[in-house]
Amino acid sequence: MISLEKIGIVGAGCYGTAIAQCFSRKAKEILLVSDSKTTASSINKLHMNLSALPGIPLNSNISCTDIFSEIQSCSIVFFALPVSSVLLVCKQIREYEIKAPLVLCSKGFDVENGRLQSDTVEEILGNSYAVLSGPSFAHEIARGLPAGVNIAGKNMKLSRHIAECLSIPTFKIEAIDDYIGLQVAGALKNVLAIGCGVLSGLKFGNSAISKLIVDGLREMAELSNVLGGKKETVFELGGIGDVILTCTSQQSRNVLFGEHLATGGHLKNWTGALAEGISSAKAIPIFERNYNISMKIFSEIYKAIHESKNLCEVISQIT
Repeated sequence: MISLEKIGIVGAGCYGTAIAQCFSRKAKEILLVSDSKTTASSINKLHMNLSALPGIPLNSNISCTDIFSEIQSCSIVFFALPVSSVLLVCKQIREYEIKAPLVLCSKGFDVENGRLQSDTVEEILGNSYAVLSGPSFAHEIARGLPAGVNIAGKNMKLSRHIAECLSIPTFKIEAIDDYIGLQVAGALKNVLAIGCGVLSGLKFGNSAISKLIVDGLREMAELSNVLGGKKETVFELGGIGDVILTCTSQQSRNVLFGEHLATGGHLKNWTGALAEGISSAKAIPIFERNYNISMKIFSEIYKAIHESKNLCEVISQIT
């Protein structure tokens, strides 16, 4: 059973800060860990994360440190990091021999081999873990607007316990039994959103976007099944719920990147915020090669991003 005395969150960006605000209503103390002394100072002195969520006051039981070893005293630790940082952080904190369960909030794959984040964490740290994913824009949940997400892990009892301990009326956590499918959906919805952004930027209309979403969900379900997950997870909050939010909102960084491609832009001249789908797309050829699976929709989006394939040719394949 986890204690609500002190919860650690590694990563003090938008999402890490937002879930800190949510969980601060249940836990006695929330400790954010950041690699930025400026961010730590802003949170500790002003009770606000000026770089990530300016204008949103944080509860007084939230503090921030740039000393990673301080998470040793936490009863549970959340990873709210860019997926590209997960491996590095795992290696960095391994020496502290943290025993607490870990909850992974990042969405993406290891682009070198297509592995899930849970595989990386299990191999390097060996802790009990769960995955938290679902439709939840950081600035909305930080302001107390209602949202719901899924949590899943190998240990269903742990997932249910975390959900019961940390759910609040405006941030409900539902436990499901498919941590593989939940990670696949969380990563691929960002790639799919880039494709939707391309269609939006080219003024193809909402009907074309809806068709792309459905076709993408089918491929998402197939990959989940191949990797050992469940096809039906696409119907959960962390599946279609997250897809709808990310693929249809102008607040989505992945949609904005897709629109950038549609207006003649390229990956090399993208100056917007981090769009996780850019990295996650790199795993698509790996999946097709290693598992002999056809991912036509995602493959075309990958080619538009990383091979600068002619968008007319891409569109002819995905619409």
